[in-house]
Amino acid sequence: MDVKRKMIKTVICDFDGTIVDSAQLVYDLFNSFSDKYNYDKMPQEKMEYIRSITFKERFKQYNVSFIKVPRLVMDVVREYKKSVPLLQVNTGMKEVLRELKNEGIKLVLISANSKENIKKFLKLNDMEYFDEIIRSNRFFGRNLTVNRFMKSHHLHNEETILIGDEHRDIVAAKKSHIKVISVTWGYDLKDLLVSGQPDFLVEDPKQILEVIHQ
Repeated sequence: MDVKRKMIKTVICDFDGTIVDSAQLVYDLFNSFSDKYNYDKMPQEKMEYIRSITFKERFKQYNVSFIKVPRLVMDVVREYKKSVPLLQVNTGMKEVLRELKNEGIKLVLISANSKENIKKFLKLNDMEYFDEIIRSNRFFGRNLTVNRFMKSHHLHNEETILIGDEHRDIVAAKKSHIKVISVTWGYDLKDLLVSGQPDFLVEDPKQILEVIHQ
């Protein structure tokens, strides 16, 4: 029996950007609330640049008050819900998740989105592979959500891995002392991800299986 393949027993996977192609939607929703919360819009022509800087840097450059972030997130999630049926699964991710599920790996989905939105999307796309969905209410405290989940389920750090598309996912994984797989097809550009020094960097969903198997 391959002992190494037994090492990873739980995969915590980010939703937006990693599983679904929602970058443009979130970008548009962010701009739609600029007048309400009195911050600057992000120019479409600077999309690539915006993807190259962290969340904190984006908020700072476009004058988003951190005090208003919780209410902004609630508004974005509410409007996001209306577009759930229109979201597309990133190519190859459905097959990867199905394979991991078939191998008996526990799949956990993490997102700042509402569980209702996520469950609706998974059902519409025949992707009900996840054992649990956990909601992170914090932009910069995702590690706290991960820590609570791991503690409540008695998970071991060396048997758990996080998959995400953002620099903040790398930061969260390091703080939680678990390994992280960064994917390059989501919100943050490859160079930004590399700067965070993830344990693994993949450019194709199939590489996720290779990493977990090894």
